[in-house]
Amino acid sequence: MNQYERMLVSLGEDNHRGEVLQKMRRLCRADSHVELFSCIYSSGLSASHLFADEQRQHAIQSVLRKAEKGLMSHVDKLQADGTEAGADVYWDRDRAEGIVRKVLRYQPDLVIHAPEPHANALQRLLSAPDWRLLRQCPAPLLLSKRTRWQARPIIAAAIDPFHLDDAAAALDKRLLEHAAGLARQLEGELHVLHVFNTLPHSAIFDEHMVVDFESLQKKVRQEHRQRIDALIEPFGLTVADPCVHLLEGELHQKVPAWLEETPVDVLVMGTLARGFLDRMLLGSSAERLLDQVDCDLLVLKPDTFECPVTEF
Repeated sequence: MNQYERMLVSLGEDNHRGEVLQKMRRLCRADSHVELFSCIYSSGLSASHLFADEQRQHAIQSVLRKAEKGLMSHVDKLQADGTEAGADVYWDRDRAEGIVRKVLRYQPDLVIHAPEPHANALQRLLSAPDWRLLRQCPAPLLLSKRTRWQARPIIAAAIDPFHLDDAAAALDKRLLEHAAGLARQLEGELHVLHVFNTLPHSAIFDEHMVVDFESLQKKVRQEHRQRIDALIEPFGLTVADPCVHLLEGELHQKVPAWLEETPVDVLVMGTLARGFLDRMLLGSSAERLLDQVDCDLLVLKPDTFECPVTEF
């Protein structure tokens, strides 16, 4: 089964197209449909006083035609290989919203996007348009880095099953389903990651619980193991498996160290209040962690997500 029948590939003018297209090709199947897309804007051209309105529009159309021609060269190759493909370009001042509006029209199963290159890794991942795209995109979003996937990619699902509502619990299940499906499709390895602290914040203010600190730690560890076990059991996994990683400690410290030891190709995570991604992106821990993340990120939203962008 192909879980990504419709793929929207967002290609910037200066992004690493070779790596992005290579990943897209590995995800293609006989029933796949691919749309190559570029959202383009030039403030210099739009605001230039050297052109009359008609001349400016003519210049903009010329830029768009050139960009579409570049995309069509890739479309021709895909169609020659038997993949149904098309190309589209937009002129939009707000690149993030332009991409999201295309997502709303095209309704893809997966969006592949390469963050813009910047001076450092954090800026490269979270430039303002990329950050808003991550927050606003209603479809699964694969943020592609420059590194190509291994022959047998490692796909890791980052889960956090300690939620207060059913939507968050359902999202963890979706993360595992997408990660497992991606691992099968790429003939790779499925890993599961969960990071937690053994001492809940509430316990710090309860002197009776702190007195029995070791017993409390053991109880917390056991509860985490039980919840993870129940969540991954339908996928044929247990917490005793070497591909299941339960890390104790601070997220921004443990995850980079784990990624250095484990050559993960794609880290699958959700964006939701109290979710794994939100925990990464809060406060100073964001810079310490994301500046060291070299793998691709596949970000999913819950079914209850309401896109803040309108189609038109």
